[in-house]
Formats: sequence, C-alpha cells, structure tokens
Amino acid sequence: MTVRHRATLSSGTPQPVGAHRSGRWLRAAVAMALVVAGADGFLLLARGLATPVGAEQAKASFLAGRSAPAATGTVTGPRPPAGVYRYRTSGYERIDRFGVNRAYPPETVRVITWRGGCRWRETIPIFDQHVETYDFCAAGDDADEFASSTSLTYFLVPGVQRFACAPVGRRLLTGQRPGAARDWRCREGASTSVNTTVYRAAETVQTDAGAVATRHVRLVTALSGRSTGGAVRDLWLDADGLVVKEQREVSLKVRSAFVGLLSYQERASFLLSARP
Repeated sequence: MTVRHRATLSSGTPQPVGAHRSGRWLRAAVAMALVVAGADGFLLLARGLATPVGAEQAKASFLAGRSAPAATGTVTGPRPPAGVYRYRTSGYERIDRFGVNRAYPPETVRVITWRGGCRWRETIPIFDQHVETYDFCAAGDDADEFASSTSLTYFLVPGVQRFACAPVGRRLLTGQRPGAARDWRCREGASTSVNTTVYRAAETVQTDAGAVATRHVRLVTALSGRSTGGAVRDLWLDADGLVVKEQREVSLKVRSAFVGLLSYQERASFLLSARP
C-alpha cells in the first residue's frame, strides 16, 4: 500500500518544495519595485527645477566686490563696461528623459566683470541651474576668447565643462571683410570644442533703446568627448564686443553618470533691452 502525503499551509507542517525560495524572490521583487518607483518619483520631482536669475541676484552673485580697472588706459582692447545687462528672451532647453522642458524666462541678464589685467568675463545665468561664462582678453584691436564654461544641473546633479582655448578665438574679427573666418580649438581633458567664427556683415539692430550698429558673426561649434554634437550661435556685437542680439541652436548628446546618455536641445534668442 502506498501512502500519499499532502502538504498543508498550517503552522509546523512541511511546505511545498520551493515555497521558501519563491517567497524570497517575491519579497526581493517588491523591494526592487519600490526602489525603482522611488527613483522615478525623485527624477520626476527634480525634473522641473529651474530658478530664473534676476538682475539684482545676478549683481549680488557675480558683480559684487569686483571693481573696474583703476586706469582705463591699462586696457586698450574692445570690451563692454562692467555691469548687468538685460535681454528680452525667448526659447527653451529640453532633454529626452522624463519630459524635461524648461521654457526660458522673458528676461535674462549678462554680467560683464573685470578679472584683472586684460581679462574680462561675460556670465550668462539663465537659471541657477544653467550658467555660462565666456572669458576674453581685451588687448589690441580685438578681444581674444581664451576660455568658456557651461554649468547645467538636472535632477539636482550639476555637470560642469570648462574649456581652455589655444589658439584663441577672435570676438569681433575686427578689420575683416564679410566671409572671413577664424578656426580655433578648446579642450578640457579628452573633450574638444572645435570652433569657427565667420564675419557675416555689418548690420543695424533695433533695440528698446534705439538702433545699434553691429558686427554680425556666426560661431559654429562641434563637440567631442564627454559631450558630442554641435551648436550655432549668431551674434550681433556692438563695437565694444557687447552682445546686442543672439540667436542660438544647440543639439548635444551628454553622458551623465547619474541618468546615462541624454539628448539635449536648446533654441533661444536674446535682444538687449537695458544697459547698466
């Protein structure tokens, strides 16, 4: 006679083969789902953080404590007076994760500061989470662009790239005819920015303060390394090198240690509305 044993779920009785193992897998799967849900929730919460920078905040953050050269004769090249400049702004930036789309505020600022000697810096704080700097040396009949940086914060994680340039760029291409170009290159570690500045034409730009005679240059940039892709910036510059108007298009692939490979796009325009 064959005796058949039937497993029950009552306390102290044998469990079916694999029951404990299945329970452990179920608990692990639930825990993993909670972790993923928590991470997704954090990313969704952090995706929209974008704090515009107003003129007073920009002045306190980037201009306070910095004085202009004691003697103007020590600086001979074209450069705008130090101060906070306001711009009417339109456009956006977006990335392809979690629907991040930051509309630019209707007004942004640019801050011109003296860094010592011939060195000056243009700072563009679009948001607390998006700040650009462009360093140039005002000497001779043009301004030499020798460094730039971009700080972008997504999901509360900042990413900064700062390039040093050799050969340097020329901000105005002073004395050149329409169609003249200058190639220049910037590096940060294994990352490279290959740039070409082309002088387009002398053009008049209408601003809130009236018409301004400008030099229209186009800056084309190709990036490789940590970021890949390119940018086209059309700049209308006053005789002192101040940006009176800008139109830009940027399309990049950016590698983030936190969320992986991102596609970044930016479309924006800026028009000078007020000087210091």
